[in-house]
Amino acid sequence: MPNLTILCQDIRLLDNLYSLNDLHKASGGLQNHKPIHFLKNKQTQELINEIEQSKNSYFAVNTKRGGRNAGTWVCKELVYSYAMWISPKFHPNVIRAFESMTIDQVPQLSSPALSSDLSINDLIYELAKAKNVTTQNIHIHYNSLFSTNAWSQEQGFEHALAKRILKQDLANELRTQAPELQLLKQQAKQHGLTLVDEREYQAFQGLMKMQHQKIEKLVEDIMALSRNHNGLMDRVM
Repeated sequence: MPNLTILCQDIRLLDNLYSLNDLHKASGGLQNHKPIHFLKNKQTQELINEIEQSKNSYFAVNTKRGGRNAGTWVCKELVYSYAMWISPKFHPNVIRAFESMTIDQVPQLSSPALSSDLSINDLIYELAKAKNVTTQNIHIHYNSLFSTNAWSQEQGFEHALAKRILKQDLANELRTQAPELQLLKQQAKQHGLTLVDEREYQAFQGLMKMQHQKIEKLVEDIMALSRNHNGLMDRVM
């Protein structure tokens, strides 16, 4: 597991618990921010009880009195709580550190190795197999995409362009079936998350931007109409 680092301070990990003493150093080491004061806090005590009595209960705190691992060790939830207790300014630094550590754990997906001499018919067959559809479905899809069936002929600009696009689409399709990505999807599901294709996300962002622009235009029109109405009422009065 990658090390957790907050503001250049390494946060040690012991039995899946993080060193609150290291976190205290990262926050600036003020006396009133010592872990002992945080643990005596009534809200902290309630949170510890909630964690340790939950369905997936585990020890939230472990205090060691001596040895090289002496200090206070707490679960991730208490790390977040301690950071917020210290200050709203310090809290985001802790969140970002955990996010960075999570990103480092994401497996790098290798690009599928495709033969450079695949013919257009080979690509159609492989795409159909990867998508679990017929080759006819592939023809129909790309006929619609290119607005012509010339792409499947063994010559011309359309053919060269289609071959490049089909090869990229095949690589993307095979990548989505990679064991690493399947594992990543499973991990995301366990945390209540859903993986989204980057192109789908960009399309969604574009749609949201267009809707936002339409709303802004509608507001401007309503404001202009309101001003005209007020002006007309002033003349009538």
